[in-house]
Amino acid sequence: MNFKIFEKVLKNFATSKLQTAMLICATFACAEVVELNGMPDPQMRLNYSEGALGDNSYITATITIPEKWHVNANVAADEFLKPSSIKIEANGIEFGEPIWPVPKEQYSEALDFVNKIFEGTFQVKLPAKPVTSTYDTLSTKATFYYQACSNICLAPDSVMVTLDPFFKGQKEAEVQGPANDAPAAESSKAEVFAIEGLEKIKDQDSKPAEEQVLQNAPEQKSSESIAFMLLLAFLGGVILNLMPCVLPVLSLKLFSLIRQAGESKPRLMALGFSTVLGILVSFWVLAGIVIVLRLGGANPGWGMQFQSSGFLLAMIAILTLFALSFFGIFEVWLPGQALTQMDGATRKEGLPGAFFTGALLVLLSTPCSAPMLGSAMGFAFNETAPILILFFTAAGLGLASPYIIVSLFPKLLKFLPKPGNWMVTLQKIMGVLLLASVAWLLWVAYRSYANSGLVFFGGIFILNTVGAFAIGKFAPPGISFKKELLAFTAIILLNILAKVSFGGTLQAATHIEDGYIAYSEQAMKDIQEKGSMVFLDVTADWCITCKANEAAVLANSELDEFFKNSNVQKVKADWTHGDEEVTKLLKSLGKSGVPAYAVYSNDKNKAPIVLSEILTTASIKEAVERAK
Repeated sequence: MNFKIFEKVLKNFATSKLQTAMLICATFACAEVVELNGMPDPQMRLNYSEGALGDNSYITATITIPEKWHVNANVAADEFLKPSSIKIEANGIEFGEPIWPVPKEQYSEALDFVNKIFEGTFQVKLPAKPVTSTYDTLSTKATFYYQACSNICLAPDSVMVTLDPFFKGQKEAEVQGPANDAPAAESSKAEVFAIEGLEKIKDQDSKPAEEQVLQNAPEQKSSESIAFMLLLAFLGGVILNLMPCVLPVLSLKLFSLIRQAGESKPRLMALGFSTVLGILVSFWVLAGIVIVLRLGGANPGWGMQFQSSGFLLAMIAILTLFALSFFGIFEVWLPGQALTQMDGATRKEGLPGAFFTGALLVLLSTPCSAPMLGSAMGFAFNETAPILILFFTAAGLGLASPYIIVSLFPKLLKFLPKPGNWMVTLQKIMGVLLLASVAWLLWVAYRSYANSGLVFFGGIFILNTVGAFAIGKFAPPGISFKKELLAFTAIILLNILAKVSFGGTLQAATHIEDGYIAYSEQAMKDIQEKGSMVFLDVTADWCITCKANEAAVLANSELDEFFKNSNVQKVKADWTHGDEEVTKLLKSLGKSGVPAYAVYSNDKNKAPIVLSEILTTASIKEAVERAK
């Protein structure tokens, strides 16, 4: 793949061309195992040379990069790579230029060039000499700036350490104290407070040349990291437009755009931005629900509304009525003005109808966790309310981006076919697509609640089908508008009555296929203690991406044979009904929703390898080999 082409396309959305290329790799090179959870902080020790501090003294920074990761060398092999660097300062001490080790050369297949890197443990020496007689080695602060890379490169980051026991720093680090002659090392006792929980470490002897371990504050997310994850949220929202869960509504919107051909530019912009507003408002409502649930002690996740039987009922009712209106069974109308496209194939769409289409796009898109979106939302769901809202806005803008483009550049509509009688037939095709969505929801209901779900939600479908015919008969266009309001009110009340009266008959069902073990923390420990690795599949019956991966990849007999030969046990975590233990598992993997996949080593102390939302057989095999 030629990544430089994609760099030009997305150059305004990334902090560097290299990061853009890496994002494209994460999106399209699905055979790769993508590390989007972030590299653990590098460990860094500072150690002054022995003897009195003089012209030939130096300080050594010993840096350890986590396993399977590396950082760029101090001299970058490409202009778009962020080189490593160290900034160091102390009261009364002057430091010279760092003396770096010889970097390792590594060929990057994705970027097709030889990169210079540091990995494992390496040392950097910095000349140090006193400039005042009252120099203070305990005031030494060192910041290591780096760009972490595995199979992708993350946003640039930094870690800081200090020899000051009272300093409340930015990241956890291990620090080695100064030499025995350091003037400021005379204090024999120190009381160090960790910001997290105010944990006290008391009575530490500061003996000469001995090591002090200081617990500093937890990692603070840098603005660059947040910007990088916001980019993922936006691109994930863009990709949602291509996911199968939104295609029926996307087709409807395309149909609507065809009908608007010939409208004035202000009118097209108003309709487009009404759709955008419907998308954004729906995302903001979802963000508000998440915040309220978190305040109440709950642990919500992406796509959580599909865990509710009430939401399934509402979606089946809305889509059934929407589909039947496309067949001309009934029309929605206002006196002298059409509300939506439901009243005829060539009738112009109103602003409320465009808003409703945007809201429907969001409601149907959330069971899909697109590439990048899962990692971005996993990051956002652990952040403060303002950042969470910011991430939902970024995802919403991504989903709305096609409508923003068409609204700003309406000349693009000239490439669409002209309106005509052929649209009457197309409208019926759109109705079939919506009925297909209803059929999918009924299948979800059956998988989620077995026969009780099929009977109950099948009844909801019949109820709303009868209701559609009743509206067409009782309140056709041009008759009293009060009759139309009365008819719709009656249908809403009947749906609510059905839920209250028969919703209690629903019985949750779970499905664990042959060859899988149901997830629990104890089950995972038992498997690993027996010496087996684990392939973890976190899924839900309403997740279309999950089902696509199951059919295309996980049902492969060749993969099962590979698991058997590699001593890998398959474990399935079912999130269909919002299991709290599974929600915690998702968060531990850096995800906010399904699907989520990971390979665990038989060593329970090792971190799992998290895979992309879009699976391939090759990516799974590679992860297993790495876990070995």
